[in-house]
Amino acid sequence: MSDRDKKLLIYLGALLILAAAYFLVGKPFLDKIDALSSEKNQLRSELSAKRDAFENKAVYTQGIEESAATIQKIMDEFPEDNTDEKSIMFLAHAEADVPVWFPSVKFAEETKNMITNAEGEEGETQSASDVEAAAEQEAVAAAEGETAEGSGAGRGDETAAGDTGETGGNAGVSDLIYRDTEIGLTFETTYDGFKNLLAYIRDYEDRIVIKDIDVAYNEKTGLATGTVVLSQYALLGPGRVLPDVETDVEDFGTENVFTNNNHGGSILDLIAEMYTDFLEKILGEVPQEALDEIQTDYFVKVNAVTDNTNGKTAGRADDSTESTYITSSSNSNEDVNFRVSGEDGDYSVTYKIGDAEYTDNIKKSGDTKIYLRIVSTSRMSDDDESAVTVHAINNSDIPLVINIEGDDAERPRVSVTEKVGEVTVNGER
Repeated sequence: MSDRDKKLLIYLGALLILAAAYFLVGKPFLDKIDALSSEKNQLRSELSAKRDAFENKAVYTQGIEESAATIQKIMDEFPEDNTDEKSIMFLAHAEADVPVWFPSVKFAEETKNMITNAEGEEGETQSASDVEAAAEQEAVAAAEGETAEGSGAGRGDETAAGDTGETGGNAGVSDLIYRDTEIGLTFETTYDGFKNLLAYIRDYEDRIVIKDIDVAYNEKTGLATGTVVLSQYALLGPGRVLPDVETDVEDFGTENVFTNNNHGGSILDLIAEMYTDFLEKILGEVPQEALDEIQTDYFVKVNAVTDNTNGKTAGRADDSTESTYITSSSNSNEDVNFRVSGEDGDYSVTYKIGDAEYTDNIKKSGDTKIYLRIVSTSRMSDDDESAVTVHAINNSDIPLVINIEGDDAERPRVSVTEKVGEVTVNGER
């Protein structure tokens, strides 16, 4: 081997030693230096942020407190729970205060939903019955000592996971469940009553929204009828307090399910009283025996004469085509003759306003009365002279019931001066 080759081998060996030293010793050391440098920069950044947070502790604390107060304010807008008693009393008070009449009420299936779970993900919607069944099983398991160790605080624990601690001790959002209770209603009221109903729902102390509404207004009768679906919302969770519902009725049990000692009678008496309150709003003071006589076969509408409305309209109540209607645009007191004849379920009814007259036939199988509904309105001015004098002649074998509603308190538009045969008048002033 020549000297030149020996020198090349020495150079090559030196290079190999240097490369091995770099990869085996130098590079890991440099990588460690880079990692320590990155960690140092991160720690410096965290330290700076913590210093800033410490220096602005008062600002952040105030922000947390304000956020907690805002959350609590929103939560306070929702009741703790929706109970059947609260829904029933909402409807009862609406009937008395608006006034409005709900011929039918339907309670839909309630749903509950966790607002967030422990990981902050949205929960799965469940029916109220499923949620309550699961809660009952958990309660039984806890009572029997079967709760798994380390499972954390239960929903009823005072130290629930969502407790905000020093910021107020209120339940965290992740601990809350919202409940949606749907109520389907059919309603009947005046035009002003319909507007009052919308305002009543809007301003109600608990959160209630209109999910669906269908309303029709009959200009001839002055009544608004339709259906509405309401959603009552509530938030359930630790720290939420359910206020007592004022029903004036004792809690029902086997001993008092048919008697209400505080009210002084049966639950049927209470319902009848609420019904009477509504009728008195519409008809004035109505005797107890008239409670079963609020129906309509025929109607007479009396109101002010305007460019768009007649002063009087009469017709059959279920006639959507208005083919049985007669009208008068006279701004004066006119005679309304209402005559009934017939027997054994087949009856002829003739009604006349001024020169306009109509004769209709009606069957009353299974019913024992014919109902005439007279809907009046308050007078618009001293020049409003629209009024009717009713002559009721009943030559049939069943009673005639006349219900007068909405008449002017000071200058009534309606008077019944002639009653022949079996005739009952309710609501006359």
